Amino acid sequence: MRNRVKCRGKTIRAAVALIVVGSAGGAAPAWADDAKATSSTAPGELAPDPSFGLDPAAPQIAALPGGTTPSFGQRSLSEDEWRFDFHGLIRAPLNMGINTRAHEMVTQGPGQTNLVLHAPPIVPDDLETFSHTGVIPTTYAQMNFSEGNSVVSANVSIVAMQANVSESFLEPADQLGITDVYLSFLPTLPDRRFRLQILAGAFPTRYGSPGEYDLGRYGTPLIAQINGVGELATLRYALNPDVVLMAEEGFHGQTNKANVSITPDVWNDFADPGVGSTFVGHFHLGASIQRKVTLGAHFFRAFSLDDRVGPNEPDGRINIFAADVRVGMGRFGSFYGAYSYTSALQARDLSRVISVLNTQGGPGLMQEYLGPNSGGTGTLSTAGGQYDLSIGKLVSYPTPFSGDGPDIVVSVFGMLTHVTSADPGFGAPAPSVPAGYAPLPPPAGTAYNGATKAKFGVEGTYSLFSWLAASLRFDQVNPYTGDRDLSFSEISPRLIFHSDWQSTDQIVLQYTHWFYGSLTPVRVGEPPMYDFTTYPDPDTLSISASMWW
Repeated sequence: MRNRVKCRGKTIRAAVALIVVGSAGGAAPAWADDAKATSSTAPGELAPDPSFGLDPAAPQIAALPGGTTPSFGQRSLSEDEWRFDFHGLIRAPLNMGINTRAHEMVTQGPGQTNLVLHAPPIVPDDLETFSHTGVIPTTYAQMNFSEGNSVVSANVSIVAMQANVSESFLEPADQLGITDVYLSFLPTLPDRRFRLQILAGAFPTRYGSPGEYDLGRYGTPLIAQINGVGELATLRYALNPDVVLMAEEGFHGQTNKANVSITPDVWNDFADPGVGSTFVGHFHLGASIQRKVTLGAHFFRAFSLDDRVGPNEPDGRINIFAADVRVGMGRFGSFYGAYSYTSALQARDLSRVISVLNTQGGPGLMQEYLGPNSGGTGTLSTAGGQYDLSIGKLVSYPTPFSGDGPDIVVSVFGMLTHVTSADPGFGAPAPSVPAGYAPLPPPAGTAYNGATKAKFGVEGTYSLFSWLAASLRFDQVNPYTGDRDLSFSEISPRLIFHSDWQSTDQIVLQYTHWFYGSLTPVRVGEPPMYDFTTYPDPDTLSISASMWW
């Protein structure tokens, strides 16, 4: 939805009002003749009323560089070109885990049934772990606002991961609020074969997204995600109509740091005073061939040189080398594959500005992959991909298929990670475990060093009618391929209701049955910690409503 909003400027009483009052001298005051506009007002508009202070709506910031700040809300000189955009996505699910007291080794007492229900479900599907599949829908709302023209635009995003009305207690860390604040520049270059885009401000950058327009079935960037403030510049050059060369660079940092007086808790998402100010520089080269094949090479360096993390704490860094390919094969579907090599050295003090496989900074990387005694030193070798195919497009060729009829869409996806670590292995003391973290103990005889993690899945969706589709998904997850007792799988049939073939709304009914190994762990508590004594819910039910615009 796109609406054009024109600023009238009548409510602006900031810099203009002060100039009129302060420079009146012997001249007649502006309010002496309301019908006569001063030189500070546009023809046909009334002069601003006198004021002894700023309008309450004026921004509470100092003057911009250069010493002058334009009137807040002042109309653009090229007003007809400016446009306001509002886009968003909402998803609101009810998830219910089904279990029994017998499974949980709990004696059934007077007035109790053997059946127990959990919301949220107790299942191994946490976002920050390798076991995450994304099969259980979670609450999410995002609203994107932008105002600008063809050259520059201001962008703001508001995100929440909980709906207050559905909570039994308030979780401030899930009410993210304003997450992105940035400007986008698209300057006109003399040579039209070049196209330059510059982003400046606070925004996330994600690399290694298996989906063509999203994060893929797992919701996990295979290379890295950067959450910070800084700049990103992308230059494209059309070598010829079929080949476009691309180069990109970025540099990001952070705007705050948890100090030693902060106690990690639920309200602050377990802020870690032990991490330092972290910065990330990254560079990318790539090429697009006939708009069908895109090749990319990537390099990231995240580092912290903060003396506040401790007098004896070594400087940490994470280097990431990666390559990926995306292939659009027309009626034969689309494929994405990526490989990344992450090398961490004393990364314990790197903050959440850098995220590898959904982990949060160096402490999260230690918790899930490198081990509590690694100090944040080790490597990850990750490979993954996704293939999507529309049977409707395949069989209707050469007649174009626009999705306005029955179709079957099939997706195959997978991911593998191999770990080398400085952690000596299970059973050693862990004095360097970050506050609020409890790592997954490897099975007996297995160290973090040399661990291999693998998962794969398949999903098929059949659009039967304009208002109904049926879907089936299967996942197999092996957190440690050397021990099947930790593995699990799940199968999820779904019914999807929507208002039309290509509508942007849906209501989904989903049932999931989980098949667990004898030692499949789940994370419970706040902060979430791995627990081998809790039997996960073998069945879950979900009903979710989604819409995007």
